[in-house]
Amino acid sequence: MELIRTQIEEMNEHIHKAKVQIASLRHPKAQDDRLVSAASELDAIVKDTEMATHTILESAEQIDDLTMTLKNSAPSDFVADHVEQIAFIVTKIFEACNFQDITGQRINKVVSTLEFVEERVHNMISIWGEEAFSELPVPEVEEEARPEDADLLNGPQLEGEGISQDDIDKLFE
Repeated sequence: MELIRTQIEEMNEHIHKAKVQIASLRHPKAQDDRLVSAASELDAIVKDTEMATHTILESAEQIDDLTMTLKNSAPSDFVADHVEQIAFIVTKIFEACNFQDITGQRINKVVSTLEFVEERVHNMISIWGEEAFSELPVPEVEEEARPEDADLLNGPQLEGEGISQDDIDKLFE
């Protein structure tokens, strides 16, 4: 009987440790969800990279069009040779922009993994019930992990968050 009691106590301790770990990922009382925040930031990276790449490609296409116009009306071989070099460089820009597609695919895999983990954590919380976590502390960001000026360094904000450019412009009026 004592052996069973000891094993039950050990099992209870392991369950408590599992709950503490789950709460550190997503505490029901926490203001933010670290996994969702990370996935949102990665989604924003993909979106912003895609927009920047689109702008680069459009600009390179315009340069390429101008290059072809110059090539067709080049007054000398010297100009034609330089126009060819410009066209070659523009082609390298087009090729280099392939990074965005590959990067986006890789980041989307990471986002999918984070969403998978988030779903499993949510399921575990649902199984035990949120009340099972009420006594556990809400995790805080460790001060050691934050730079001194972390309050000043918010970086780019997600769409719809932070101060808008219009609000910033109003400060200078």
